[in-house]
Amino acid sequence: MQKYLQENGIDDLKKKILCTRCGQEGNGLMGAVKIKCEYCNIPMVQTGYGIREFAILYNESLEGVSLKVMDSMGISEREYQDMIRRRDPRIQDEMARIKGGNPYALFLKEQFPGNFNLTAFESRNAQIKQEKEQKQREIESQKPRCPRCGSTDIKRNHRVINSDIGLYEKYYICYNCMNKFKRPR
Repeated sequence: MQKYLQENGIDDLKKKILCTRCGQEGNGLMGAVKIKCEYCNIPMVQTGYGIREFAILYNESLEGVSLKVMDSMGISEREYQDMIRRRDPRIQDEMARIKGGNPYALFLKEQFPGNFNLTAFESRNAQIKQEKEQKQREIESQKPRCPRCGSTDIKRNHRVINSDIGLYEKYYICYNCMNKFKRPR
């Protein structure tokens, strides 16, 4: 693997490692180095910038955009920061409208003008989103449900039958329809 990394110019794990076609990030110091992009099947490339330098360059490419977003959405800086922290999609949508496209994709196109492919970037993001949604559906399908309304907003509870001998009855309660039942389905 070391030979492969050297042959592909990946010699400094402190530098940002990317797929030049779709923008997939190699982990570098954050975990195992991806030497080939799992989406495009091409070698990852080491940029000339460290991870922090790369982030600073990207943030500089957004100079003035935050003010335009706050102005167009009619929000304060505090509301803007809260929306960023929550990863509110409305912020990304507004940034994309103002910049004329996904700001990160535009930045990558600037960094890799000959190789970057917006379609590959968008299809990779769509695939990641689809995988997350599928995983969320699987998690939802495994949650216990109320037999009356199908809600997953249920809690286990118990009722004392005889406190002298420590006898109690376990049951579940649905906080959607207030149904009490023995076992969720």
